[in-house]
Amino acid sequence: MKEFKQHTLESAPEGSKPLLSSSIANFGWIPNQSAIMAEAPTLLEAYQKAHDLFIESSLNDTEMAVVWICMGMEHNCDYTIKAHEYIARKSGVDENYFHALKYGEPLPEKLEALRKFTVKLANCQGRVLPSDVETFMKAGFSRAQVFEVILGVSQKTMSNIMNNIVDTPVDEVFSNGI
Repeated sequence: MKEFKQHTLESAPEGSKPLLSSSIANFGWIPNQSAIMAEAPTLLEAYQKAHDLFIESSLNDTEMAVVWICMGMEHNCDYTIKAHEYIARKSGVDENYFHALKYGEPLPEKLEALRKFTVKLANCQGRVLPSDVETFMKAGFSRAQVFEVILGVSQKTMSNIMNNIVDTPVDEVFSNGI
């Protein structure tokens, strides 16, 4: 298979240049995932908008990390796992949760319900049982959060598929993953 290019601001298609500039503003560099996504400005924009909207959701930093890392685990996406562990650490998420997510150990009750619901969504092929939604909500999540988790799962599905197709190299700063 032909290799996919990691774009710079200079080599990226015009539609991706402002998006890569926003990556630099947010991270201080262009993450490898964004550099590769830049080949398709529409994908990069959709991913970044989904990310920004998920950040604006009512889920807290720990809950978002559970969704992101669970998706990486479900899709065997090393890039997602390591990048979002890095982001979670910077946000102060409890280190014990990374170990629990990696080894399938139980999380506190509400986070465990979130993990199970995220895994259901990741593997549901468009169909989730009403009992799965009910169990998730009984753990303390709202109706809106049902949909916010769908947003996070969708965001990570985009990147995980792309990362697995191109074998995105993990950025050095993310290399101390789980």
